[in-house]
Amino acid sequence: MKQKITFILCLLLLNNPFSEATHKVYIIHGYAGSAFQMNNIYKGLIHEGYTSENYTYPSFKENLDSVGMDLYRKIKEENYDTVSFVTHSMGALVVRSMYQYMDSTNCFPVIYRFVMLAPPNKGCQYADFFSKSPLKALLGPNVSLMRTDSDSYVAKLPLPTCQVGLIIGTAGSKHGFNPFMGDDNDGTVTVKSAVLGIEQDIVTIRSMHILMPRKKKAVKLVLRFMKTGAFSNLDT
Repeated sequence: MKQKITFILCLLLLNNPFSEATHKVYIIHGYAGSAFQMNNIYKGLIHEGYTSENYTYPSFKENLDSVGMDLYRKIKEENYDTVSFVTHSMGALVVRSMYQYMDSTNCFPVIYRFVMLAPPNKGCQYADFFSKSPLKALLGPNVSLMRTDSDSYVAKLPLPTCQVGLIIGTAGSKHGFNPFMGDDNDGTVTVKSAVLGIEQDIVTIRSMHILMPRKKKAVKLVLRFMKTGAFSNLDT
C-alpha cells in the first residue's frame, strides 16, 4: 500500500502541468568500483534528458552506514521533488542503508524508481570467505557487512518502498560463471542472493558481474525501466 501511495505521489509531481517538478537520478557504483565503470549508464540517462549524477564514494574505507548517511544528507540538501537510483552491486546496499535515516518526520524527496544491477541483497559468498581471512583488514569494513548469514548487516537493511527493477547477470546454466556458488551466477552474485521479492520487474542478461554496467543491453534496460517502470518490450 505504501509503495502504491508513493508511486501516485510521484506521478502527480512529475505530470502536474501547473508545476515545474524536479527529478534527479543518482548512479552509484559498487564495492571497488568507480564512476568510470558507470559512465555508459550516466551518458545514456543524460542523452535521454535526465538530470543525473555519477555518484562516487570510498568503498574500501567508509562503511555502508556512513555512506548511506552521506547520500541521505546530499539528497536532502539538493532538495529535488523526486529522485531515482541506478546502482551496481554494493551500490544497491548504499541506497538501502540510506533508507535507515528516512522517516515521516523528515522532509525528503519522494523516491520514484530504483534499478539494481547485480545487487548482493542477501549477501555474497565471497564476503563469507574474505571476512574470515587474513586479508580482512586490507579489504575494508564492507566485506564483513555483506555476509550471507541471517544475522548479517544486509539481512537487516530496509526494503525499498519505490518501484524496483532488478537486472541479474547469469551464464544461463545451473552452475553459472562460478561453478562453486551453487546457483546460476555472474561470477560474484547468485540469482537467489539478488532477489528481494518486492521487485516490479526482473530480467536476466548473460554477463559477468564486473562487466554488466558497460553492456549496451544493460544500459537499454535501465533506460526502459526509468521511462516505463518495466523491462518488457525492449528492442534488441
